[in-house]
Amino acid sequence: MKKQFISFSLLIFMTVPLFISCQNEKALEKITAKQHIKYEAETLENLQTAYSFELTASAKHEAFSRTAEAEGFHNITLLYNALSLSENIHAFNIKAALEDGGGKALPIKKEFRVKSTKENLSDGMHEETFGSNIMYPEFLKKAELADNSVASLSISLALKSEKKHKFFFEQALANLNTNKLNMLHTVYFVCPVCGNVYTNPPKHCELSLTERDQFVKFQN
Repeated sequence: MKKQFISFSLLIFMTVPLFISCQNEKALEKITAKQHIKYEAETLENLQTAYSFELTASAKHEAFSRTAEAEGFHNITLLYNALSLSENIHAFNIKAALEDGGGKALPIKKEFRVKSTKENLSDGMHEETFGSNIMYPEFLKKAELADNSVASLSISLALKSEKKHKFFFEQALANLNTNKLNMLHTVYFVCPVCGNVYTNPPKHCELSLTERDQFVKFQN
């Protein structure tokens, strides 16, 4: 993980100037010192929530992969294994941002229920929808208002990856419902820096610019 932390630091150095220039107009509005302190505190709380969200998701996907394998859905097992690593990388980056802001990652309880693979996919799809459409956009807005570039970057990376996770779950559930699991992907690649997941990886990660040969490969 030390190597990931170094890569993450380099990514921040390269990306922050560009990221700041792309902030929305609301984030650039003048706010009072009191408001700024409020947004800083809320951002640290949000990072702790996101850290818990990602670690729980990683453990959940790992458990769900075992259920999928027991039910004979090997391609879905593969997907869950790739997404579990992706969520763990998000958690690591978010923890780094939390500590950078003066916070400390608190211990969490990874609470979830393991159901059938079909139910697990449906639950995962709704959870990713919540993360990508509601939770992370709000957390990103607060981080920008707090002028916390490191938090904004870690949240933005997680947000962009979560949108892809949602698509993967939708695809797997649709194929399961139509008995077309043989059409699911049989190989996945995970960027070790940002957690982005690919089925057809580019030469460099589209989010972190990490080289393709450093991606973690999952294959049947």
